Amino acid sequence: MRDQLDHLSAQWQEQPRLRAAGWVILALLVAHLVALSADWQESRRHDVMEAGKSLAKMQALAKQDYWPTHAIQAEDALAKLRSQLWQARNPALARADVQAWLDTEIRKAELLEARVNVLPPLGFEEGQRDARIEAQVRGRFDAVSFGRLLSALESAPRWVSIDALEISNRVSPSINMQLSFHFLAQDQ
Repeated sequence: MRDQLDHLSAQWQEQPRLRAAGWVILALLVAHLVALSADWQESRRHDVMEAGKSLAKMQALAKQDYWPTHAIQAEDALAKLRSQLWQARNPALARADVQAWLDTEIRKAELLEARVNVLPPLGFEEGQRDARIEAQVRGRFDAVSFGRLLSALESAPRWVSIDALEISNRVSPSINMQLSFHFLAQDQ
């Protein structure tokens, strides 16, 4: 290795073209580094200008006085939505609330041969946002009692959705409804 370095050094000393080519390559490298530095500086200047524009927009938005009004409106809308959701401390109580409410409304509507099947709760695990209980209501179809039941579902103070409805007119007219009760899980 030492011999090769000595040989290269001797060639550098003896050949002026090699020295000139070396100095040209070095000058090109320095010029390239200067150009890269200028590009980097221009990029940083552009980023600073964009950040300044963004800051000016944010400051202009912050000076507007309607934000507190919007915040109050959003909180009111959220409170209204929460008041329309069913609430329970745990899934078992939620299921019991749904069963009791349905039993009461079916009794009031006088639905004949009513059968209610409240399914296991969904989404009550910690961190879940879409907690709900699904129920199936079956019974004999009678226009008056069915109308009362639909009216009760529509005017329920908390959110109940009808996912599916089947009215059958075979030997004996019947109804089959799939319902969802949407919950806001409370902390224990």
